[in-house]
Amino acid sequence: MAFTRIHHVGMIAPDLEDAEKVFCDGFGLAVDRSRSPLPGGRPGSFDNVTTIEIPVAEMYLELSKPNSDTGEAAGFLAERAAGGIHHLCLASNDIAADVALLQERGVALRKDVGPWDGHSPVFLDPETTFGLQLEVASSEEYYPHPAYRGSGNIIGMAHIGIAARSYEEMKHLWDEVFGLPQNFARDRGGPRREEAGERIGPDDPVYLKEFPVGSCVIEISIPAETESGTARFVAQRAPLGAAFHHIGPYAHDVHRVVDRAKEAGIQQIGAIPAPGESVNYVAWFHPRSCIGTLVEVWNRPEE
Repeated sequence: MAFTRIHHVGMIAPDLEDAEKVFCDGFGLAVDRSRSPLPGGRPGSFDNVTTIEIPVAEMYLELSKPNSDTGEAAGFLAERAAGGIHHLCLASNDIAADVALLQERGVALRKDVGPWDGHSPVFLDPETTFGLQLEVASSEEYYPHPAYRGSGNIIGMAHIGIAARSYEEMKHLWDEVFGLPQNFARDRGGPRREEAGERIGPDDPVYLKEFPVGSCVIEISIPAETESGTARFVAQRAPLGAAFHHIGPYAHDVHRVVDRAKEAGIQQIGAIPAPGESVNYVAWFHPRSCIGTLVEVWNRPEE
């Protein structure tokens, strides 16, 4: 029994054509038309939505739009008009046993699921996962055809970013409940420091914790100071303890990703050093131009 990888990231979009333009035209990915034919797409993993799949290595982005003005997706957009991350789906190699173990450890199924058949994908109750909308699905051998892998600018998903109020709560959820041991070697971050009367450090100081799963990482950001962007995000979006914050695609050439994204009208936040001036490049893109989702593209080198 184990959670083997990220199955998909579920996102809600007001318009699938706009979503395709952002992630395909802008970031160089491609829709898996064999699984979600265009222009019609496919039914989504929850009711009353139309969905397209965009592969990112062993997982995919599941982008869904509401089919009407009512229902869960429509309600999500009523709160966040630009869209955003709706849920995270984990792949299990023994879904019946893993869901039973989650329930033994205090996680409940969503109250609107009804009787579960023991093998279909199933949503968990966010009230028992610190507010995170999580889904569990059976593992599948998902290796998209090269035609659906895009330009090759982005070659994987480095991490899924979650902002949380408490390290202890997140360690309990991911390590003790889901069985994803923390990589303590990647602990980093902290508050800004005082030097000569000035505050030195990042504008948004956080503690970062990593819980690897498959070839990806669940990255937890915990505010290191009460007055910071992440602290405000947690206060606004995470009343039960945690909320999805960003996705972190991996690229060998971050500058090439930046150039293509900016040509497609995607807004970069800040800037990155010129090629050759650094080893580790990280580029951020504003949620308002990325279907309500903060995107962090990086090339984290192996230690």
